[in-house]
Amino acid sequence: MAKVFISHSSKDQKFAERLAGDLLALGHEPWLDAWKIKVGERIPSKVEHAISEADYVVIILSPDSVKSGWVDREWKSKYWDEIQETRTLVLPVLLRDCEIPQLLKTKKYADFRENYTRGIVELTGSIMPVFVRQEGGQVLPRVSYQSDVTELIAQLQARTMPVSEAVARALPIAQKAESASLERFCRNELAGWTQEEWDKYPGKEPTYRLVEAFASVSERINLQYWGWGQSPAAVFQYMREKPHVFWPTNMMVVESVRSVESQAGRSSEAAIVVVTRSLGDFLPDTDKPDLPVLVYVRPDSYSQVLNSVRTELTRELLALLPRVST
Repeated sequence: MAKVFISHSSKDQKFAERLAGDLLALGHEPWLDAWKIKVGERIPSKVEHAISEADYVVIILSPDSVKSGWVDREWKSKYWDEIQETRTLVLPVLLRDCEIPQLLKTKKYADFRENYTRGIVELTGSIMPVFVRQEGGQVLPRVSYQSDVTELIAQLQARTMPVSEAVARALPIAQKAESASLERFCRNELAGWTQEEWDKYPGKEPTYRLVEAFASVSERINLQYWGWGQSPAAVFQYMREKPHVFWPTNMMVVESVRSVESQAGRSSEAAIVVVTRSLGDFLPDTDKPDLPVLVYVRPDSYSQVLNSVRTELTRELLALLPRVST
C-alpha cells in the first residue's frame, strides 16, 4: 500500500475525490484535505505532516491549480525530496490543458483529459510497489500478469483494437490470474450469453447488455412510412402512445461480442433495428413460449452495448490489480 498525497485546486475537488476513491479501492492510502482535516485543526501543519509521510505526491494539473500558490508549495516540497533521494516522488496528472510548471515539463504525466480510465491506469502503473504482501505477511514478487493487464486496459480505452479482440486477449490473463469472474465474462462474451448460464449463476445476468425496446405480437411497424421522417424518435414516440399494442421492455442483447460489433457497424441512425424473439423470453410462465415477438430497438443500441462491454471488461481487469503493501 502506498501513501498518496493529492495536491489540487479546490475547483478540481470533484475529480480529486473520484481519484482518491479509486486509489483507495486499489489498496492505497490517499490523503485528501477534505477527508483528513477536521474542523478546528491547523491546516498548514496537517498538510505538512501528510506530505512528509507520503510515498508520493500526485499533483492535479489544471489552469486553476497552476495559479494556486498553495498547490505550488505542496508539490515542490516533495520535489526537493525527489532530487535528494533520486527516485520518483511527484506524479503529475493532467486534468485540463494548462501551462505546465517548468520543473514538471520533463516528467511524463498521466493524461486524464479525454479518458479517465486510461489516465488512472497510467498513474497506478507508477505508484505500484515492487512487492505484494499477502494477508499472512509473506512478501511475493509482483504478479506476472500485471503489465499485461495495464497494457490491455490502455489499448482498450484508446480504442486501438476491437472490443472482441480485447476480450479474447483477456481470457488467458484471466486463466493466469485464476479469476473465475473474468474468465466467465470472457467466455460468455465470446460465445454469447444463454439462459442456461443465467440459471447456473442466478443474480449475475449481464445487465449491462440491457437496451430499451418495444415489443409486439400483433402489429408490425412499416419502416417505409414517409411520415416517420427518417427519425427513430418518431417511431418510438408512436409506440409509446400505444402501450396496449407495443409494450415497453428492456431487451437483453445476448449475441457474442463479435456479432454485436458487426451489428453496431451496420446500424444506421435513420433506421430501427427489428429483432425476432419468442414470447417465452419475456413471459417465462406463458402457455405459448414459442410465439414470435417483434422487438424494436434504437439503431444505436448495439453501439451502446459495445461501449458497456468495454466498460465492464475494464472494470474486471482493474479488479486484477493487487492491493499492495510495501
